[in-house]
Formats: sequence, structure tokens, C-alpha cells
Amino acid sequence: MFTIQMLNAAHGDCLWIEYGDAAKPHRILIDTGPGATYKASLADKVQAVVDAEGQCVFELFVVTHIDDDHIGSSLRFLDELNFDTVKIKDIWFNGYFHLSDLAPAQLGAMQGEQLTELIQRGQWPWNRQFHRKAVMVPREGALPCHDFAGMRLTLLSPTFEKLQDLKPEWEKTIREAGLVPGEAFHAEETVLPHGFLGGDVEDLAASRFKEDQTHPNGSSIAFLAEFEGRRVLFGADAHPSVLLESLQRAPFHGQPQTLDAFKLAHHGSTRNTSLPLLEAFPATHYLVSTNGAKFKHPDEEAIARVVVSARERSPVLHFNVESEFNKVWRSASRRSDFGYRCEYGTPEDGLLVTLA
Repeated sequence: MFTIQMLNAAHGDCLWIEYGDAAKPHRILIDTGPGATYKASLADKVQAVVDAEGQCVFELFVVTHIDDDHIGSSLRFLDELNFDTVKIKDIWFNGYFHLSDLAPAQLGAMQGEQLTELIQRGQWPWNRQFHRKAVMVPREGALPCHDFAGMRLTLLSPTFEKLQDLKPEWEKTIREAGLVPGEAFHAEETVLPHGFLGGDVEDLAASRFKEDQTHPNGSSIAFLAEFEGRRVLFGADAHPSVLLESLQRAPFHGQPQTLDAFKLAHHGSTRNTSLPLLEAFPATHYLVSTNGAKFKHPDEEAIARVVVSARERSPVLHFNVESEFNKVWRSASRRSDFGYRCEYGTPEDGLLVTLA
């Protein structure tokens, strides 16, 4: 068994992964969405496991980066969980000291630093496979690979340079107003009007690509997950150039990596979904987690690139909730022309994607 549930996390990510024995599966949690996600979606999910099994155990909890739509509910999650009924075997999260590849020291309050305090207060294992230093791709050698109860994770992002890029912004924001990632770091993003090329899918796919330049997104923890022959790329908000650079390293050596599923980076942003990236990581299932509320994601250009590049594979687009920004892909003519199909989740449960 290998399933991915994209919980309803408003405009963010909260990914609940289960694998192994369906009667008592292993679990990995990736991000927690913005602040309201904990009460709206995550708390009940955790409690349901506790009620059924007596304890909810996570092999790994990943906080991919410090934007609020990924980290927001992490504070409540770690602050309110019951240590007797919830166990986390390791946490991957790059705090302030990790930006210099140092082991963390005690820090004060405000979101990224506050999460550091909560992790240390709870004495949770933290970046254990990286000796408590940064979760990052080394400058040389093979990509880091780690096993979590049979789930093999190969790290693709971030690099040390991307962590260094974030450091001045982190420091400046803390000095000036306290850390508010969702407001502080998305200011560089320009949202293009929907359908600005007239809505033709081929034209949308061929539109000029301009890569995301935001530093928090560049610091994203992204990885390839493999379990019993199934392969999923969890892209967080990573920059395409970093993922493509990592592909040149061992164990991949520049060879395209066929996937079962690709969790698109940055909620299907046009700046994080390039044709070379999609061609390097061809998939059948493409996952998008967002209601589009804040940045009108997914961008039509990004999804057009997906359906054009994957046309021969009859791809499936998985949206965790229906929105005005993704329902255009229900179009019967588009589905007929490009041979894809769509699945939409619900506000109550999000969407469960079953790979095995």
C-alpha cells in the first residue's frame, strides 16, 4: 500500500502519506498548511488514528520551508499534541542556524524560530540523518538517500547556496517585524492574469518560462520517495533548476526518472513547472494542493505544460479541492484533445491518491 492524502490546506500543502501494511501502516507527514489547517483538517485526522490504534506514529515529519502556507499549522501541531499518543521519529526542518549548516541553538519566538523552540522543547529527533545539521544536497558526491521503514527518500533540494540566499531575508525580517513568511516572502511573485494567451493549451504550454526567484521557495526540502517499486517526487516549492541539477548527480547520472506521481512544486505555479523539468521526471499522476485563494494557483500555463508533455501517457490531474482556477481543466474538449482526466477532492477530506 502507498497512498497520499492531500488534506484541505486552503492555499497550502498538508500531505499525509501511508505505506506498508494497510492494517497498521507507516506514516510520513509533509507540511501542515496555514494556521487554520490544524483545526480544520489535521487534528481530527491524527485523533482518528489514535482512536483506532492507540498511538499515531510518524516515521518522519517534514516542514519543507518557512512560508506560512507550509509551516503555519506546525506550531499548533507540535504545541498541542499529546506526547503519550503521538510519536514522531524524526523531523526534517531547516531553522536559522541550518542556513549556515550548523547544528541549532536555542532561539526566541516568531514563526521559524518558534518552531525551533517547540522542536527542542519536545526533544524531538531533528534532522537526525544529517547529524542535526542542514537537510541539504552536498556540493559534491551522491545525493543523500535515507530509509524510513522501507520508504527510500532521495534528497533533491535545497543546496547550501539556496539556504544562504534565504539567510539575509530571514535576518532582515526578524529585525524589522518578526517572521511572517506568507507576507514577507511572496512579494516578488507576479501573478499573471488567467488565460492571458487566449486559453489555447498549446500556446499556454509554450509560453516563455521565467523561474521562481523567491529565496524561501529555493530553500524547499524536495525529494524522491520510493516504496515497493512506486516512485513519487514531492516538489515542495523547489526551484526547477535545483531539481534538474540534482538529476545530474549519483544515483541518477542525468538519466530521466520515470515517476508514478509528481506532486507539483508551488501548487502548480508557472514559475516552478518547466517543460524540461516535466520531461526529466515524466509521470502518470500529477498532484496539486491548493484552493487558489491567495495566488490563484494552479496557473494555466503550468497545467498546460503537464498535459502537453504527458499526452502520450494519458495523465491524471489530481486536485485536492475544486476551485475556479482548476475547474477549467474539466473541459470535455480539452480532455479529449490531450487525453487526460481529472480527479477532485472535497473540502472535508481533500483527496486520497492510491498508488498501490
